[in-house]
Amino acid sequence: MRPALLASLVLAALAVGCRAPYPAPAPRTAARLSPTQWGRTDEGDIPTIRRAEQQCLERLSPSAVSAAFRAVDDVAEALVDLCSIEIVDDDPLVWHVWCGSDATFQSGTYLGPAGQSVACMDGRAATAFDCIGQILARHLLASSMTRHVSGVEIVSIGSVDEQRLATESAFIADPCPELQRELVLGEGQRWEAPSGDAPAPTEAERSGLWNRRLSWCRAAFAGRELRRGMSRSIGGAYELAPIGAGADWLASWQRAHHGAACPTSPAVSGERARGQCRDARRVDLYVRVRAQQGTQAAAACQPMEGLPGGEAGQALYCYSDCQARAATGRNPQGFSAPAAPADLLFGRAGAAAPADWIVDRGVSGGAVNTASVRQLLLRN
Repeated sequence: MRPALLASLVLAALAVGCRAPYPAPAPRTAARLSPTQWGRTDEGDIPTIRRAEQQCLERLSPSAVSAAFRAVDDVAEALVDLCSIEIVDDDPLVWHVWCGSDATFQSGTYLGPAGQSVACMDGRAATAFDCIGQILARHLLASSMTRHVSGVEIVSIGSVDEQRLATESAFIADPCPELQRELVLGEGQRWEAPSGDAPAPTEAERSGLWNRRLSWCRAAFAGRELRRGMSRSIGGAYELAPIGAGADWLASWQRAHHGAACPTSPAVSGERARGQCRDARRVDLYVRVRAQQGTQAAAACQPMEGLPGGEAGQALYCYSDCQARAATGRNPQGFSAPAAPADLLFGRAGAAAPADWIVDRGVSGGAVNTASVRQLLLRN
């Protein structure tokens, strides 16, 4: 035998002799069922387990979550100098947008800057609020998402500081009568410009009543423009309610800060006149998309054979299987289901609205949950 061949055979024999045996693992068995929070007895409370599994399955589509965050990023990028945006209560289908009035309205009026459109995505929009609506519609109301969306809720809140409107104010001469009609403000709450023989508004009225009316008109204009931007996608499936909150935001901030005049100091803002506070001149928009939650995972569970516990064991297995899929990314952790309550914006209020607020039923007829939206407003 040739030496090379002999050496090869020896090495092969040594390799085989040194290979360690690897025993097969023991067969997997299902864990023995024991009483849990889901069961009254060892057999298990099957309806309760099934309900828990269904809650696990009713998760928001990951595509909806992804679209929501893309919309937030696009709004922030497009309107970085005009508005800010955030997701409310970790619910990716509820947004809070707030815009400074000085940048989005003509001074002392409820109209947008004359002849000034804003860059928006690949083109331009008439106003910042129109742009926001277009961006939200592009991401969350596009053709791939419309089958999941059942409607849109918009609550727009206007706030002002305590400056007096000028006697010759353009707003007092034209106090948005068309918006009052279009957004169906109650007949008993409407107003009109003072007639020629009527006394001019007093200083107190120009700093209080007429300022509150201005805050409502700005809220109505902003809400209408945002709805316009979304209108091609939502049609009539929306609820919209404008609120004139007057100086409520500023008064609440001052109480919380022991009487300080304004978050931005006069040295920075240059505003030293009585009642001036640029932070309080703002519009806050709360937008919620009502989306159906998918149950595509409902048919995915196939209980393994031989499970102890019969039907209860199978139910527990499927519940655990759903939890495992959620934890590994089928539904992103932290955003598996909407966090905000169904009546966050529209629904029966737990408390009456502040007496100085101008608020009416939404343009679609729904009642605004004023207690809830005021809590949202005063967070910022």
